[in-house]
Amino acid sequence: MFARRSFLSLPPSAKFLYVLLKDRHRMSRQDLISTTYLPPRTINYGLSRLKALGLIREEEHDIDARERVYELVQAPM
Repeated sequence: MFARRSFLSLPPSAKFLYVLLKDRHRMSRQDLISTTYLPPRTINYGLSRLKALGLIREEEHDIDARERVYELVQAPM
C-alpha cells in the first residue's frame, strides 16, 4: 500500500507532474517539457521519483519506439 507521507515528501515539480498526468492521462517526456516549461533535468528527476514510488509507469510510444509515454498507476490517497 502506498504511504501518503511518501507522496507529501515529493518535490513540488514531481507533484505537478502527477497532477498533469492525472488530468491528461498519458504524456511523453517531450509533451511534459513543452507543457510545463520546466527544464528537462527537472522533468527527469520528477519522473524518476514518481516511478520509484510506483505511481507512474513508463511504456513505449505507439508510433515512435524511441519515445516513452508515462501514465498513472495508482492514486496516492
